[in-house]
Amino acid sequence: MTSITTKADIKGPAFRNLLFFLLLYLIGSPFLVPYPSFAVLAHASLSVAMLFAVYTVQKQQKQRSFAMVLLLPLLALYWLGIYDIVSFSRLGSDLFFVLYFGLLVYSYVRQIIRSSRVTTNLLYATFCLYLIIGLFWGSLYTLLDELIPGAYSGALLDNVPDKSIHVYNYFSMVTLTTLGYGDITPQTAGAAALCQMEAIVGQFFTAVLVAWLVGMYISDRQNIKEKEGR
Repeated sequence: MTSITTKADIKGPAFRNLLFFLLLYLIGSPFLVPYPSFAVLAHASLSVAMLFAVYTVQKQQKQRSFAMVLLLPLLALYWLGIYDIVSFSRLGSDLFFVLYFGLLVYSYVRQIIRSSRVTTNLLYATFCLYLIIGLFWGSLYTLLDELIPGAYSGALLDNVPDKSIHVYNYFSMVTLTTLGYGDITPQTAGAAALCQMEAIVGQFFTAVLVAWLVGMYISDRQNIKEKEGR
């Protein structure tokens, strides 16, 4: 069993590839979703990003196998829900999104903490972690809206006929960064609690994790200078 304290640097292009597809989805989907003929591309970009995410999960403790087990029903229910083929497909896909993104967050945190030095791959992984945290909370908001209709309201939701995960991913990102535009607002105590916790996590990420990376980088540079001076 691999201990979380065992140092192991992140290698390979997996996080770089995932970051590309995550940014492609987050930047492109808002322009595609309003048009039914192009919305399928937004759904496809999210699906592709989820496929690439499998290769960023650790192989230890069968985490990658578990990720694949979650991904298969997730994608099946997600696409069934898009076309309303099965009545429970949207609720099912929302639940699997929460589980899948939660597994990714857990795996990424372990890999980042176990890194011994700041590398480009570590920066890719940290950026991916930040975006996946946003998508994790976006799936929580979507799931809550399915379970309790009207948990969130606002001008943006009124202007979007389909309260899809893409809209709540936007809401999650502005909450994570504590921008708070006010175009979507919580209407229940549970919905407000989720927003509150995400804002705390967003501030914690910036204050603690980024500061830890900077400290590790400074320590690495000092060690290099000491070795060169010998």
